[in-house]
Amino acid sequence: MSTPLDVRMGLTDPSGVHFPLRWGIISASAIASDWIKSLQDVPGATVTAVAARDKSRAEVYAEAHGIPTAYDDYEKLCNDPNVDIVYIASKTWDHFAHMMMAIKAKKHVLCEKPFTDTSEQAHQVYKAADAAGVFCQEGMWTRFFPAVEHARAAIDSGMIGDIVLVQNDYSDRVYALNPAPFAFGSDELPVIAAAGRKMRPQKHVPGQPFSAHGSTPSGVVLQYTNRKGIAMITFPAGRFREETQYVGTKGRITLEAPSHHPSALTIRAGRPGVKVAPGKQYNPMKLDPKEGFTGDWEPTHGQDDQNPSNGPFMTVNRFEYPLPTPAPISRGQPAGHRWTGEKLIAYKGWTWSGGNQHGFMYQAQAVHRCMAAGLKECPQFTRQESLHVCEIIDEINRQCAEKGF
Repeated sequence: MSTPLDVRMGLTDPSGVHFPLRWGIISASAIASDWIKSLQDVPGATVTAVAARDKSRAEVYAEAHGIPTAYDDYEKLCNDPNVDIVYIASKTWDHFAHMMMAIKAKKHVLCEKPFTDTSEQAHQVYKAADAAGVFCQEGMWTRFFPAVEHARAAIDSGMIGDIVLVQNDYSDRVYALNPAPFAFGSDELPVIAAAGRKMRPQKHVPGQPFSAHGSTPSGVVLQYTNRKGIAMITFPAGRFREETQYVGTKGRITLEAPSHHPSALTIRAGRPGVKVAPGKQYNPMKLDPKEGFTGDWEPTHGQDDQNPSNGPFMTVNRFEYPLPTPAPISRGQPAGHRWTGEKLIAYKGWTWSGGNQHGFMYQAQAVHRCMAAGLKECPQFTRQESLHVCEIIDEINRQCAEKGF
């Protein structure tokens, strides 16, 4: 069930992880360090160059990560003949310029989310990538985790029926919104009703667009009329559970916290038949005006799920997908090492920047498989879905700027 979508669809071969790619890194940042460490789990990956605005910072970073070339100029990195693909981990408001720079140099691109601040910018990037004939992918690493791949396979199999409701909460809009197209597709722009903090243009950004990250607290209800479903998404400012719920006509899937990089999911599916004594005909419950409900008792709770409002589920199964070691759970944990069964990997780079960051390896392996197969994007998160989320964020920003508090 957790087979990566690109492999399950027959689009790629698992051996594609050996496809050689030389990575150039834009921004000597903590998140880029986690990406570099995770690339060490991909046999075909090498990191050949890094660029930062400050030369000394780039050189120190390169030494810490075992990278042979350091630049203080992003354009020089993009034009380096020893770079095949550029990983962009700069500030969101710089993503558009850096992607266009890399694409102009005929380099493939993987850009951290949020992809851009506006859907107009995103459309320009993808159009330029098509014209240049290069691979271009938004780095929505959530979609590549085995728990998410399992959830997709379960939904595709009809295990929980038709999805009618999605619930999710996370302070970053790009993360919080990604379950909506996952459940309902991206062919239909939903009816959007947003509320929350008033948006202000970014003064330090040319053209002063609103930030794709948005302000908290806020929230949105998305109505997918054609698919007959709704998504209720909140972007909280305080403490929150961070679970994703996919509610279907026959069951429910819970991507457990932290659902933007989950290592577990629970699937509740099916309804049990009413237990009737052997040889006895079932007498369905009826509402009698004198006595109330009469007839054969129906179960009101099950062993696994206590007291659900609409009857128990037939099966409740929890699946765990622990990250390979080192599996960081907090910021500042040492880079560490692990035995793969064939060799010892001693991870080069800074300490980990956050929990489950080693999960980058799933996306990294998928990129190599997809590029080995000649694909221009990964099916786990397509450009159509990327644009879909950008367009929703544009409308949320517009409504909050106009009517927010």
